[in-house]
Amino acid sequence: MKIRNLIKNSLFIKSFNLAKSNPGKIGLMVLFDISFLASFYYILPLLLGYTASAVLWPQSGAFIYAYLLFDFIYKLLQIFVYSFFKYSLLDFIKSLFQKTEFSFRRLGHFYLLNIILIFPLFIAFNFVLGSVKEAYRPYFFIITGIPIFLFLYVISNLSHSFFNEGNSLKNSLRKSFSLTFGKMKSYRETIGAIILAFLVLGILFIIAGYLVRISTSGNYLLYLKAYAYFKTATIVIVYVVTYLIILINRISFYSAAREAR
Repeated sequence: MKIRNLIKNSLFIKSFNLAKSNPGKIGLMVLFDISFLASFYYILPLLLGYTASAVLWPQSGAFIYAYLLFDFIYKLLQIFVYSFFKYSLLDFIKSLFQKTEFSFRRLGHFYLLNIILIFPLFIAFNFVLGSVKEAYRPYFFIITGIPIFLFLYVISNLSHSFFNEGNSLKNSLRKSFSLTFGKMKSYRETIGAIILAFLVLGILFIIAGYLVRISTSGNYLLYLKAYAYFKTATIVIVYVVTYLIILINRISFYSAAREAR
């Protein structure tokens, strides 16, 4: 009974129930996410290809500097697209808790916040990764990449939430770092939900894969066909579950920030 109450009163479950009671707003958030993915992974690369083909690139040694400048501008554009959609989504999340009036007045500061969060860590990580021997880079990336991703995931979501609650850029960063390292209990359920979901999915996929292999062991062609369906289903399920967890965790982080303000 104690475990049941603990789960029922957990931040993740409360956020899930809040999302379930506001299907219209959650649907709009999903549409915004789809628009972001389309913009980030399709429209932006198309613009990049068109612009790159139209630019008169220097043929001398200045080419590398022109390329680096072009790449830098493109990354700034990527961060802006991300900032635009996340800024809009934060208003939807805030509206789950209170009445809101949407405005782009602070979008510029929010964009600067994301530049501060993303660029230094990205540059430092790539610098360190470049100094590691090529044979060890994949292992180094796995060992350090996951903790860095989780760190950035927590810090960015908390700082975004604090910022949307009216805090300045400086205070948003200060409070997010303070909460991340000082009050882990406030948001540990959001990270735990990610870890638990992938552990459960991993176990289920192992069992399902074993059943597919056993049930089709006498027919190799049937095995190949079943395995192809299994692989596709696995990818789809992982993407859907990951997105749902991210969607609910946004609300959880916002709740944690509101309680800590």
